[in-house]
Amino acid sequence: MNRKLLKNVLTVAIPLLIICIVGIYLVNTGIITDEPPNTNSKMINTSLTIDYGNGEIDTYNIETSNATVFSVLMKASEDYNFPVTTKSYNQNQSYYIDSIKSVTNGEDGKYWMYYLNGNYGTVGADMQTVADGDVIEWRFE
Repeated sequence: MNRKLLKNVLTVAIPLLIICIVGIYLVNTGIITDEPPNTNSKMINTSLTIDYGNGEIDTYNIETSNATVFSVLMKASEDYNFPVTTKSYNQNQSYYIDSIKSVTNGEDGKYWMYYLNGNYGTVGADMQTVADGDVIEWRFE
């Protein structure tokens, strides 16, 4: 191999090798990760009200760091031991609440709707972030 070709190969190979070594180091130390950043790592407190549309209303105070309307409902379900069923919609990569405490969508022409701070939810519950002090309402209407 002539000297000029060897020099050109080394000029490219050495920087690539250094980049690979640095990249491996960054991945192994956790500086670079394929995990999405946790933008809601701070603990927040929310109020959750569930109105079953028949006069029964439950109210919970939820503390969580995973702050979406959906995750607050699921945390309440886990903490207070009541069932919630969901359906996943792959085309939207979103979840849909099908029932809470066995009150199922479609009964009497009613469906589960959420409100955040008194405003009707305009995005999927798992896409709607929640801040400290927010009030979440699930209404069967």
